[in-house]
Amino acid sequence: MNSNENQQSRIRVWDWTIRVFHWGLVFLILCMWSTAENHGIWKQVDNLAVEWGILSYARGNMYWHTVIAAGVMFLMSYRIYWGIVGSSTARFGAFVKGPAAISAYIKSLKNKPYKPGVGHNPLGALSVIALLLVLMAQLGTGLFSVDTDGLASGPLSGLVDYDTGRFFVSLHETAFRALYILITLHVVAVLVYQFVLKAGLLKPMLAGSRPSDKTKITDESDQAEVSAPLLKVAFGVVLSAGLVWLVWTV
Repeated sequence: MNSNENQQSRIRVWDWTIRVFHWGLVFLILCMWSTAENHGIWKQVDNLAVEWGILSYARGNMYWHTVIAAGVMFLMSYRIYWGIVGSSTARFGAFVKGPAAISAYIKSLKNKPYKPGVGHNPLGALSVIALLLVLMAQLGTGLFSVDTDGLASGPLSGLVDYDTGRFFVSLHETAFRALYILITLHVVAVLVYQFVLKAGLLKPMLAGSRPSDKTKITDESDQAEVSAPLLKVAFGVVLSAGLVWLVWTV
């Protein structure tokens, strides 16, 4: 089989920015958890930053927690933007379905062999929306959280009093527990699709494509839209970076 035939046998299901968002978010969430748990690696990062002249003095784990939070906010802002104007499989309007579609999809799972569609399925869309909403709550509460010593408070903590800031801390911790549960359910679902339904989800999220004979095509016109034009991406990057800058310098 030549390269052209090989390329024609695969279907693009995710554009590159969605894949960067997905794996970047995985990495940053792990880093945020690590800083919150005061793992020693961040003390080493602190020391290296001082040694290399990036920082004038060691700032501590929670400084890096807020730096990473800025990265999460950037990714989240871009994802919301891309969910409105992005590629066909990234747009919320394309994969968020009503109860009837969700029910029909669940019933279709008994049909063998199972073939995943091009983008998110109606059931998976619920997981995506839930994760995005909880992450927004996690970020929002963190922005207004007030630390007990006032040294590691959120960038918008100056807009609220101490008691309100401490209340946001409790909400921030609750949101993280909810996020932990959702991530666990997400991982379990991926394993079920991988080993029970025999539909690999990880490789397409890495490579961006899936073999056509293992994909259920419902609308071939969408295939041409699974792309990320650089001008549109650049606008989203500037918009997202500007929002992060505005929040962190208010």
